[in-house]
Amino acid sequence: MKNKKTIYSVILVLLIGFALFLYSEFNGNPLSKYLSKKALESYLEIAHPDKKLQIDGGFYNFKFKEYQFTVKEIGDNPLNEYEFTVKGFLDPVVDMDGIYTGNLDEKLMEKLGKEAAEEIKSALSKKVKSVHSVEVWLQVQKDDFPSDTNWNKEMKLEKPMGMHIVLDATNATKKDVLKDIKQIQAILNEENYYYDSVNINGNYFGEDDEYVKDGVNLGYVKFSVSFPKDMDLTLKDIEELNP
Repeated sequence: MKNKKTIYSVILVLLIGFALFLYSEFNGNPLSKYLSKKALESYLEIAHPDKKLQIDGGFYNFKFKEYQFTVKEIGDNPLNEYEFTVKGFLDPVVDMDGIYTGNLDEKLMEKLGKEAAEEIKSALSKKVKSVHSVEVWLQVQKDDFPSDTNWNKEMKLEKPMGMHIVLDATNATKKDVLKDIKQIQAILNEENYYYDSVNINGNYFGEDDEYVKDGVNLGYVKFSVSFPKDMDLTLKDIEELNP
């Protein structure tokens, strides 16, 4: 009888634990919410010391595993509201700053991104013949630079840029792609580009009709890899999607 009670107790504990786990997965938990709010309070004091801000509410977004908070600017003027997100359980950090993103100069960002992409593609293509296209995304705040500013890799960006590069891997093996990617990484670092991550796809660009749309060969992804600036790349880091 005692053994049965022990088994039932263990099962009950497991069921309760599983229920709490499911609840936490979809709704968060009081501790992580408290820590997230404290992290946001500290962040606001450092990042926006000139603003009087108030944190309202906060809910858990289970899809992205983050807490979302509304931050109100209070004072003589009408209230301005901003969205902030915080990620992490025991050591949460602010992932999205609504004040920062609301002040981005998107028109200038697009201009500088295109100019940077052209420059980088030119630099890479001299040594890596498989480079097909380059996209660059970067962030600048309004009033950081004049609207007619031209791209220069020496310009002081608050945050590092990201890149998406497509290689023509129609007849390439995984080893061929690794060789090209390592060379790309070396060139970007030697040229002192300020970036934090690069996503590279190696695409098939054969003449199959199913991949041609409006006269443009879209190809399909054969290989894919993402890496930070100083990652030591190996074959296992490259995902082969359509062997």
